[in-house]
Amino acid sequence: MKRHILLLLLVFLGINAMAQDLSTDVIDKKPIDIRGSRVYVEGNKLDKYSAAACFSSIGGVDRSKEYLKYRKGYKTGIGLIAGGASLAVVGFGAALGGFVASYFGDISSEAGDAVMITGYFSVMTGSLCFLAGIPTACVYKAKLNRLEKDHNASLSIGASPGGLSMAISF
Repeated sequence: MKRHILLLLLVFLGINAMAQDLSTDVIDKKPIDIRGSRVYVEGNKLDKYSAAACFSSIGGVDRSKEYLKYRKGYKTGIGLIAGGASLAVVGFGAALGGFVASYFGDISSEAGDAVMITGYFSVMTGSLCFLAGIPTACVYKAKLNRLEKDHNASLSIGASPGGLSMAISF
């Protein structure tokens, strides 16, 4: 019987210590909102280093470097999408302009062919960048969302009229 009481006491002390650790790490922090790669706390935008500090201790683990890495990956994906789309549009315009100019005889056919080939190359390169940017942005955005979800999760243990209560929010 003494062993059971001692075991229950140790379990209760362990739960209490865990709740205090979580209260300093997760519970007392204000919920965050990630829109794109920007982090907002109560509607106020944080700079990237203040945002990284929000993730400095999730469950006792420093995840600020993960946040910076995921943010950089997301921005890289968005850059590939925007740059690829721009390059494809410019390349299409160059290819179309070279075709029209050589068709109507404004420039020689060799010069028109060179402009069209350059345009086609630009369209292909831009399309590849665009297509590579979509999964890159999606993967890193999902990782940012997972960090947000982990940050906003909470565990609270406290006294209630019926005894000990525990609430988990995620």
